[in-house]
Amino acid sequence: MRHDRVFQIGMLIVAVATALKIYVLSESYFVEDDFLFFAAANSSDLTPEFLLELHKGHFMPGSMFLVYLQNALGPYHWVSAAGTMLVLQVAAILVFFRLLWELFGRRWALLVPLTVYALAPLTIPVLGWWAAALNAVPFQLSVALALLFTVRYLRTGMTQYAWWVVAAVVFGMLFSVKALLLPPLLLVFAVAFLYPGGLFQAVRYAFWLDRRFWSGMVGLTLGYLVLYLVRQNAGTAGEGASVPVWDTAAELMRRMVTEVFPVGALGGPFEWSPITPTGGLLDPLGTVLLGSWVVLALIVVASLRVRRGAWRAWALLLGYLLFADAIPTVIARGDVYGEVGSDPRYVADAALVFALVLALAFLVTKEERAREHTGNAGEERDPRRRLRPVRLGRFTWTLALVVTLIYAGSAGYSTYTYAETLSGDRLRSYLANVRTSLAEVPEDAGIYSRPVPDDIVLEWNGPRRLSSYVLTPLADRELAERMYEPEPAPSAHVFDDEGNLVMAGPPSQVNSFVPAEDDDCMDNWDGLMSWSVWEFGGVEQVATIGYTSQEDANLVVVVGGEEVQTELPAAPDGGFWYVPVSERDETFTLYTDPDKTCVTWSSLGPLAPASDLEEAEDSEEEPEEGAEGDGSEDDTEDDEG
Repeated sequence: MRHDRVFQIGMLIVAVATALKIYVLSESYFVEDDFLFFAAANSSDLTPEFLLELHKGHFMPGSMFLVYLQNALGPYHWVSAAGTMLVLQVAAILVFFRLLWELFGRRWALLVPLTVYALAPLTIPVLGWWAAALNAVPFQLSVALALLFTVRYLRTGMTQYAWWVVAAVVFGMLFSVKALLLPPLLLVFAVAFLYPGGLFQAVRYAFWLDRRFWSGMVGLTLGYLVLYLVRQNAGTAGEGASVPVWDTAAELMRRMVTEVFPVGALGGPFEWSPITPTGGLLDPLGTVLLGSWVVLALIVVASLRVRRGAWRAWALLLGYLLFADAIPTVIARGDVYGEVGSDPRYVADAALVFALVLALAFLVTKEERAREHTGNAGEERDPRRRLRPVRLGRFTWTLALVVTLIYAGSAGYSTYTYAETLSGDRLRSYLANVRTSLAEVPEDAGIYSRPVPDDIVLEWNGPRRLSSYVLTPLADRELAERMYEPEPAPSAHVFDDEGNLVMAGPPSQVNSFVPAEDDDCMDNWDGLMSWSVWEFGGVEQVATIGYTSQEDANLVVVVGGEEVQTELPAAPDGGFWYVPVSERDETFTLYTDPDKTCVTWSSLGPLAPASDLEEAEDSEEEPEEGAEGDGSEDDTEDDEG
């Protein structure tokens, strides 16, 4: 087989596809949910609870195991993390090639659907984002494996292949909730193309000849569904299925099924927009969308002229898009906003099904050819259902070659332009700065929490985007504890937007207090000071105390029900003391020793890089153009008037 020309060209196609995927991965890097995964693994043990926890509606114990393993071996190590996904993606392409060979035999025509899947732009965005690839890439491999072993089992009846089908389905269920619909896909595929007779007769054949196999598939589906529902009820509120909003759901489905899929499946969109931190979305131009539908319509019509039963293939594709891609996405995201449907990762797996359907719509399986040669034994004789061999002339082969090359060029260009939307350099630089900073932390420095930039982790993730959560996987155990639970310290440090650990301070605009104009120290009542403040709370909240003291002195910070007792070191020339306190309340209270301590500053709230605070103060001091002056321009205008 290695010396077969069809096989050799097929391997060349796989090699080209692999090179394109490597290029995309070289332009990508960890972003968004990737940080959340590493942080969760770093703060947890490898327990059933960790593996079975839902993540934004995804049930994926296999993915969580890979996350834990990656964090243990090399947190935020891109080459190994992305390389694992690349190997699985290439494996899915190779298994798909084997599936085509198994279904149709050796044919030059196999190279067309192989090219369609191997170079599919729909599979690129999901591969370039590690968190998304953890679901989608293993699932694509499981689909290809399950289809391949189903074909082998139904042809040979060998029990070992039935168990391999079960293993492939279970493998998919470990990574993606969509695998719930993998057994129905196998049944529809087998009934439509492997069992003899019409659809109803084929269903009867299936449950008569292979009752135990298909009953097992039904049981597997129901068991997985029960497990998912149990985990959803046991999980965090909001991490799972939701009640869709009708307008949002309709918009989401329209974008997925009528825009993203046809354009991406046929080599588009050429240009990706809008661009998000995770890469470009697919909101195609009107001409590109119209052209995609025209091409798709021509393909469908041509297949129906070649094969009367081609409609089965297209019905299979439509059903998969609706039931495996659109409806699950609506259930999970249908209460957010319809623009979510422009994300191609939700239909990435449909690229494999589309390529398979393309082959089934034009090519005859071995089963169909065998039944034709034996006179369709066991089937009702209907001359309209007889195969109509189509002699493909040189023009047809040339046209197929040209169309395939055009698709390959379009898909390659779309892949290139998608890579241009990625911000891997920025993300690499950020984490490189974090690594360098964590290697040089002063022993007495307080490392306080601050949200990482929006292009690293989006704001709506709340406390999960704090530096004390997402950056600790890069720290050693002792330093990680200082970040998780910071202690009072004489100096404060936070990570700036470039990933550098820098000196920090409190903003002066809110919840900050200084002595009266003619006083050097804060007024107090036997050491008691209290202020009304805006409520912040949370891990990033820090009480900042500026003071002078000739000797060590006691300090108590009280916010709501939280009381922190600490000791102020002597500071004859003045100093600051930073006390983390997470309680949320509208009253901020200090207790000090008035005979030892002169408090010159107090504030409560998140800290910010000192350089940012200086820039903010400078901008406030600079008057706006035209705001101040001697009025000469106004006098001139009056004179002219």
